[in-house]
Amino acid sequence: MALTLTILCYIAALYCFASAAPYDGHGPTSSQNDADNLNLVVEKDGSYKVNVRGQTWLTSAPTFFNVDGQPHEEGGTLALVVKDSVQGSDHFGRYTLYNFQYQAASSRINTNIRVYEDRPFVYFSQNYETGAKGTQAANVEHTISGFPSFRVQEVTTQKEPLGYLAYGGIHTGDTGKQLGIFSPSGLNITDGLDFGPIALFDGSGDALVISPANNFMSVSNWVIKDGDTNTLSYGIMGGVHTVPVQFGVEFLVYYCSLGVNQAFEGWGGHLRDRYGRTDKFVNDDLSINYLGYWTDNGAYYYYLTEPQKTYQQTILDVKANADQLDIPYKYVQYDSWWYYRGNTNGVKTWVARPDIFPDGFVYLYKNLGLPTVAHNRYWANDTTYAKANGGQYNFILESSTGRAVPNDQKFWDDLLRNASSWGLITYEQDWLNAEFDGVIEPLHSDVTLGDTWLTQMASAAAKNKMTIQYCMAGSRHIMHALQTPVVTQARASMDYHPGRDQWKIGVSSIFSYAMRIAPFKDNFWSTSDQPGNKYKQTEPSPETQVIVSVLSTGPVGPSDRIGYSNVSLIMRCCNAEGLILKPSKPATAIDDQIYQTALGSNYNGANGEVWTTYSAVGGLRFGIIFVPNITGQYSITPTKAGFNMTKNQLAVFEAHDTRTMAKFSEEQPLHISGCVPSTPCIYHATPLLTQYPPVFLLGELTKVVPVSPQRVTSIDVTGNEVKLYLQGVPNEVAHFTFSVDSNMVTISCQFGSRSAVLDLNAKSCQ
Repeated sequence: MALTLTILCYIAALYCFASAAPYDGHGPTSSQNDADNLNLVVEKDGSYKVNVRGQTWLTSAPTFFNVDGQPHEEGGTLALVVKDSVQGSDHFGRYTLYNFQYQAASSRINTNIRVYEDRPFVYFSQNYETGAKGTQAANVEHTISGFPSFRVQEVTTQKEPLGYLAYGGIHTGDTGKQLGIFSPSGLNITDGLDFGPIALFDGSGDALVISPANNFMSVSNWVIKDGDTNTLSYGIMGGVHTVPVQFGVEFLVYYCSLGVNQAFEGWGGHLRDRYGRTDKFVNDDLSINYLGYWTDNGAYYYYLTEPQKTYQQTILDVKANADQLDIPYKYVQYDSWWYYRGNTNGVKTWVARPDIFPDGFVYLYKNLGLPTVAHNRYWANDTTYAKANGGQYNFILESSTGRAVPNDQKFWDDLLRNASSWGLITYEQDWLNAEFDGVIEPLHSDVTLGDTWLTQMASAAAKNKMTIQYCMAGSRHIMHALQTPVVTQARASMDYHPGRDQWKIGVSSIFSYAMRIAPFKDNFWSTSDQPGNKYKQTEPSPETQVIVSVLSTGPVGPSDRIGYSNVSLIMRCCNAEGLILKPSKPATAIDDQIYQTALGSNYNGANGEVWTTYSAVGGLRFGIIFVPNITGQYSITPTKAGFNMTKNQLAVFEAHDTRTMAKFSEEQPLHISGCVPSTPCIYHATPLLTQYPPVFLLGELTKVVPVSPQRVTSIDVTGNEVKLYLQGVPNEVAHFTFSVDSNMVTISCQFGSRSAVLDLNAKSCQ
């Protein structure tokens, strides 16, 4: 006999469960419009199936646990001793809890499935009631337990085969991400230590997201390949040899009927709600909100100075040149070239070397007049901070890898407090994967050390009023940041080098945005040819670099040689004092791009890079369609673009040619072709403001984002009168263009203070 449990998907307008409002602190909203789409069938023997619209998408595989040096699996030495169900409730509502207690050798382990009456998600939990010893797997990339475990079987829905998007690797799951058909031969994901969340989808809207839900630093997934029978299992990472009493892990299956983007948004919204992650630190982060100068890998001055000059003088010269050109940099990023390194090139002492800054970091900070973003890497086992090396703090040192991990809150407190004297506002923790993978025994065998490491770091940043950027972060680090909101930004692709296509962050930005971490593309050159560069390369696509940086909502960081900046291109990003005029959420790859990549010839979608975002101003949304690369022609509608504007009449125009303005609707799509990285396509969708005469706001056309919440704080439409409430800098001039009865009208606004009101009807601004 099967118990059929119905899960409901709730929709708020076009959103699954969680509001998609960006960085605004709004909680989740819901309304019942999509019942009975997802069913969980639980059998008395503990097996289960996940059905979508009556079709089985996932079938359970045997549960297993490693205990006392041996694997124990259902159907073998793993004994099911108790099974029951209870009713309960929590913050998310009423639920039914299906409990299955197992005896694995000397250990008693509970598993359960928690099904909510009115929420679109299911929890799978493991709890080691008596703890366990001898649990280590044969390979650290495996897991020591498996619940849930799913058989990998080919599923053909009514329209297409089941596809998947699996994040994996570093840089917010970008480097090892995989897309394909969910089948024994098609599933090729990055599992183990570098695993990430997975979405399954049918190409018509239905989607599931599967991920851990707690103890992110101690869990993994594992694809067990056994001929034609493959299994996807979730559990504790394979290096753990002892599990403490009552230690538990949870995994989440989240459902949405509105596509991959909204499935991840709903999934992320639920987890943000669970952990209380606030957007305050993102909203207040200067290095996210303002233009900065960068010196990391790919930058002109990465391990390179001006001829016969120190880094100290080079940085001062960068600032002097920027002032001369009116480039309003508000901070400088200092990469790994400034501090002492020890064994295996790890950090020995995180202070400035005198050959780099002869007068010291404090001197440079005070004379530069700009705050600091500073890079750090993994710790060397000869670090001077460790007690074992004569220092003051507790470190775990590993001789086999030459690396170390701090385990002392006072260390982090002191390190960042000292750094505040030289202006540190954002601590950039790079090489997160190398630290986690490098200190192999402690971080892989202890289920709490990874959490302690990141939590201590974040606690110190919060105490010192700093934020953190993650670099080379795996998905586990990114999800752990649900608990540490001072982690405001993370790299979303590999290092920039002139000529590389690492600007392709449209897919990784979906994951980053779900966590409300601003994705960072990395630095860029604003001109193609920068003589004397160490890479011996040119940058073929400066415009794409700038557009991607702005649309990411993360840091915008030019890294040009002195005298080789394209000022007009850089200033398309921001206002006169460097405030980035950005959209309300990161630009992300549309579902049709994801479906096409995963399903191939089984789907007719967007063959290339098609990303969308929007600016929310009051109750209006101004859409942006960015296409840096496409093969063939693709026709996009407002729905395919993910714009929640169906109640408004829309017009769309190409950013560099207002003459292309045309109606934009489901019946009148935008046809896109001929877009390449060197000459990318960018289109703007704008809602009708007044009917008689028809008025559309095109915005500040010299900017990447012509209608940005940082510039336009509100729009007042009363009858046929239109007023814009603007923000700017004294003496700054902004030019706003409207279409009035199909005629272009541009009004110039010179700010006398930091605010102004533009009156379209009076054609004035004051």
